[in-house]
Amino acid sequence: MFLRARRFLSTVALATSALSIGLTGCADTHATSSRAAVRAVVPISKGRPNIVIILVDDLDWADVSTYGRSDVPTSNIDRIAKSGVAFSDGYVAASVCAVSRAALLTGRMPQRFGFTYNINDEGDRGAGLPVDQQTLADRLRPLGYRTAAFGKWHLGSDPQFYPTRRGFDEFFGFLAGETNYVDPATPGIVTTPTEEDKYVIGPRTGNHAIVEGPDARGADDFSRYLTNQITDRAIDFITRGAANRDRPFFAYVAYNAPHWPLQVPQAYYDRFAHIEDPVRRTYVAMIAAMDDGVGQILDTLEQRGLRDNTMVVFLSDNGCPHRFGFCNPAHPWGAGKFTYLEGGTRVPFILSWPAGMETRGVSASPVSSVDIAATVMRAADPAHALPKELEGHDLVTTARRPQPDRLLVWGQEPVYAARQGDRKLWLSRDWNMSYLYDLKADIAEDRDLSAHDPASVRHLGKAIDQFRTSLPAPLWKLHNTRKVTVNGHETEMVY
Repeated sequence: MFLRARRFLSTVALATSALSIGLTGCADTHATSSRAAVRAVVPISKGRPNIVIILVDDLDWADVSTYGRSDVPTSNIDRIAKSGVAFSDGYVAASVCAVSRAALLTGRMPQRFGFTYNINDEGDRGAGLPVDQQTLADRLRPLGYRTAAFGKWHLGSDPQFYPTRRGFDEFFGFLAGETNYVDPATPGIVTTPTEEDKYVIGPRTGNHAIVEGPDARGADDFSRYLTNQITDRAIDFITRGAANRDRPFFAYVAYNAPHWPLQVPQAYYDRFAHIEDPVRRTYVAMIAAMDDGVGQILDTLEQRGLRDNTMVVFLSDNGCPHRFGFCNPAHPWGAGKFTYLEGGTRVPFILSWPAGMETRGVSASPVSSVDIAATVMRAADPAHALPKELEGHDLVTTARRPQPDRLLVWGQEPVYAARQGDRKLWLSRDWNMSYLYDLKADIAEDRDLSAHDPASVRHLGKAIDQFRTSLPAPLWKLHNTRKVTVNGHETEMVY
């Protein structure tokens, strides 16, 4: 236990240092502006900002170099942070893909409209983002935005849920929760099996197929690596946007990397010969390929003179799923998908808008993915009040004026969590158990403080109860709960 604690403390020291990538600022929410690198705000354009949201899949907090790590270099993701703010305490609304994505695109906790559980590609017929819930694309189109979605959708496969019926002018990608990246027989491709691979990698069919356009016509090139295809489509859209400067654009770039299955071009695999485990090596190589795609998107914005007045947001939909064996074992936030440990919901979370906000370095102000819609709408339509149904805060304002005591509540029946300040309460209603943690002193959530701080237990428990009792019935059923061990921590998984 002493060695484990020492390892965690060493990791904290890395996490709170941004010197290795040149970020200035401090992960202290009370840092003054004189301690951050302050950039003059120069309105490059009087027009509305372009919006690029890059959402990646199952990437944990510990597997980017943005927060001071160096064993998984992500130089292009770091570029976003260098011109904006990297939130060290950035969270998503749920620890599973579909629910998290619904929150990002609606700016609401999805449980409030019955989107409580993940969408199972095989069993949840009729499940999807309710048509009475507006997406960010729905809100931006009346403001003159061109809108496009690329990559993973996972918000319903029935016709009424299709992206071009949910505010997007264009779509290229797949509707399911996962798909194969490339034909494993393609020369120069490494495909690495794991102990829990579910099926043999074959042609992409059904909701796993690659489609495009309003008629969902086939667009599959199974000989090309999908991460590269998503990048190319995003770049094409941005390039067309540069030629039509009278209309701003919104690009939702939803990479499925580094989600299972493990496939990557050999050139990336060869970069990481020092990693002995082929499963971990392939996963890290997939991150590198995705990071290069991010770099190509940033390069395009810069080359076309669009970068300053483009708001770029980067985050992961949830943490890494421990069961495949490729997650980061050296950090307590290196795994936790499907759980409400920090590794399930705390993710890389970065915002940059050079023309509209100062560079802030690393901020430890707690923020949520539900904030993204509010942030975009504040930037795109500053003359009007935010739509009342949006639950989030403006992240540009938060970066300038941190909110260290913000209350955040999560939950999928029967498991919930709440955080305020450094205190976090985790509870399971079916286990009839709860634990209180001090996240500042105990990042691994190892020490229950319930007996020492009953006031926090009552306060956070009340917040959870108010959230839980306000929710409608789920629109589709819970799939599974079970006991799991994540990085040595026994907890409950909700799926």
